[in-house]
Amino acid sequence: MTSVVHYGIKQVLGAPIGIPLGTPLAGHSYVVNTPLPPTPGSGLKRAMNYLADHGGCGYYRCIAPNLLLNLNQKAVITESTAMVLDPNFYQTVEAVKFQRQATPHQNKFVKFLHQLKSKQKIKLIYEVDDVVFAEDIPLYNKNREAFTDPTIQTSIKEMLSIMDEIVVTSEYFRDYMIEKSGNKNVTSIPNYLMKWWFDRYYNLGDLGKRFEKNKKKPIIAIFASGTHVDVANRNNQQDDFSLVVPFIIKTKTEYDWHFYGSFPQALKPYIDRKEMKYFPWVDLTKFPETMANSNAQLTFACLQDNNFNRCKSNIKLIESGALGIPCVCPDMVTYKDAFLKYTTGTEFIDCIKTALKNQTVYLDFCKKSRQHAEQFWLDDDKNLMKFYESYFTDFKSPQRKFIS
Repeated sequence: MTSVVHYGIKQVLGAPIGIPLGTPLAGHSYVVNTPLPPTPGSGLKRAMNYLADHGGCGYYRCIAPNLLLNLNQKAVITESTAMVLDPNFYQTVEAVKFQRQATPHQNKFVKFLHQLKSKQKIKLIYEVDDVVFAEDIPLYNKNREAFTDPTIQTSIKEMLSIMDEIVVTSEYFRDYMIEKSGNKNVTSIPNYLMKWWFDRYYNLGDLGKRFEKNKKKPIIAIFASGTHVDVANRNNQQDDFSLVVPFIIKTKTEYDWHFYGSFPQALKPYIDRKEMKYFPWVDLTKFPETMANSNAQLTFACLQDNNFNRCKSNIKLIESGALGIPCVCPDMVTYKDAFLKYTTGTEFIDCIKTALKNQTVYLDFCKKSRQHAEQFWLDDDKNLMKFYESYFTDFKSPQRKFIS
């Protein structure tokens, strides 16, 4: 299509000697044979996010999806932790998402935006990837006290009751949230990985070489936050690790146990004596690289079978799987798709032995782990558009093509 840009009354097909062809001349117009590019963001739907954190939860559930929606010109999503109280700010905003908001002050702000809905259409969304109801948060979870105050619980319940949609990470969590909140408009969108973040580290040949190098004492690693550990000893060391700790100690000469981000308190003497290894947490940007450079043959996940953990996502399975590293997981709904599952400490060790039987068996688990993780790339349109639809279509709208 040809566009005409006017600079005066005359249309010029050439240009004077010494002036490059196509240079605009004052008082003239000229023909452009390619369409002019649109203004970035023009015509796109807009949404606002209010974040509770900029860490892993905020990153997986808001920051990463928003980044790709913006970069791919699907929508214009803005993020903040500071509440904007000017009604004019929301005139072009079609959706506002609240990530794990909990305080009475935040509740008041949500009600302010809810009142704006009488004048303009604004969809209110509550995003959460962990249980926020105090009665189901384990005693050993170090963040539990942030949710035990009755005013916090009242605020959360009031916010949930007026949301147009609640977005969670799993089907089990969806059903749980419907029952606990009374709001039936709950959608499950899994956690996804950005390709540029995780995809560059998978190499089946390297996995085979590392297997042979560490065959005499394989490296078994876990990458987990301190919320899984009874750091304050509030639950007599009965935490997500308590089932496997005795078996980790028992096999400390057979396997090289590595702990990233946290470790069970019962293992501190062994770490102090360097019979096991602990590595501090790293920035999110370095996380996949750190996993890859761990040289681990296997990773594992530890969860008590309780409501809080049943509502979690399968994140440990897909993170390790993206690198081709098999993950040993508890046999519960959270990790129903895992290839190596245990319910007892003995089964935990048996899973490790099964995966490490020989290089052929091991690499088969590596390939299956990677293939499973490839379903969870955020960059794939079918996954990214689930977040788009959660912002800009109504719950159970016929316009939804990606959210099941």
